Amino acid sequence: MKIIRKIILVVICVILVDYIYQYNQFQKYNQAPLIIKTPEGSNQPYHPSVIYIPEGWNGYKYWMAETPYPLGEDGDWKGLPPYRERWENPCVHVSKDGIHWNDFEDSQNPIDDLDENNIINKDYFSDPHLVFYKDTLECWYRISHQKNNATYILRKYTLNGKDWSPREVMINLQDTSIIKNETGNMVISPAIHKGTNGYVMWYVNSIEKPREICRSFSTDGKKWSKKETCHLPDNSVTPWHIDLAYIDKIYYLVIYDYDTNNLVLYSSSDGLSFNNKKYILSKAPMLGSFYSYGLYRSSLIKDNEKYKLYFSAFEKKTAIGLMEGNSISTLHATSAEGNFISFCKFPIVYLRNKKQSLKELFQ
Repeated sequence: MKIIRKIILVVICVILVDYIYQYNQFQKYNQAPLIIKTPEGSNQPYHPSVIYIPEGWNGYKYWMAETPYPLGEDGDWKGLPPYRERWENPCVHVSKDGIHWNDFEDSQNPIDDLDENNIINKDYFSDPHLVFYKDTLECWYRISHQKNNATYILRKYTLNGKDWSPREVMINLQDTSIIKNETGNMVISPAIHKGTNGYVMWYVNSIEKPREICRSFSTDGKKWSKKETCHLPDNSVTPWHIDLAYIDKIYYLVIYDYDTNNLVLYSSSDGLSFNNKKYILSKAPMLGSFYSYGLYRSSLIKDNEKYKLYFSAFEKKTAIGLMEGNSISTLHATSAEGNFISFCKFPIVYLRNKKQSLKELFQ
């Protein structure tokens, strides 16, 4: 009996030591995502586009567009009924500090929605991007029609943050002239900037591999120059969703790499030839982290204090996380508020990871 008790005691001690070790290891990935309410009620934001306005605009310095992409019960990839993409409608949120987000005053989200025929045909919106210039905020986004496989780039704008203009078709990707002489036949995850000479847009040019990142110019947002292909120093990245930030006279290209599920950063002096490849975030290797299953589109800004990278992620829910750093090289995942998983809830996470380890061991 004494031997059995000793064995039991040793086993308990080993488990306890391992538990404490695993809990300490988990703290590297235990950041909490941003808390953002979404209109369908799931509170699962995705695909952020964030801008920082130093002097503020209508009372807020930080503005975000995103499209909820809610997973279903227990992380069901099919999402909420009637179909997951039905809820992927452009929403706009505001913040005074870049961490705590709300809807703008008494405005209504989403700023655009599908009609009954769209829903019957399983159409969807996607890929929002905010543009701010001369006291006007623009939200660009896509609509994809499943019935005829047609995609359009749309825009709405507002002068006060609340009242949005009617939807405009800015790029018709079915127009053969546009396909041949302007953007090509696909625009994915457009990152758009506006200045005195008009618009410049970076985007991924294909759903199928191989994919390239292209650049095009426009004075009015509707007639675009023939696309230029951006140069990356190697072919080891498969771009999917991107962001382009122009900070302190440097172009920063943040790519979600489809094949590796990493966020990769490049820099450029001209916005066409990119170098200085840097891996900035990988999915968390431990279950229980809100970014353990994967990453997606991110958005880079610099405010008066730090660089901030807002990134899409998912485990059992989709979410938007935050990285901060005093420089690009010191960007690190940070918690919006407290730990994501408390010490009291960690036993569930511990058992999930042990189960996963055993599963991998016997595969």
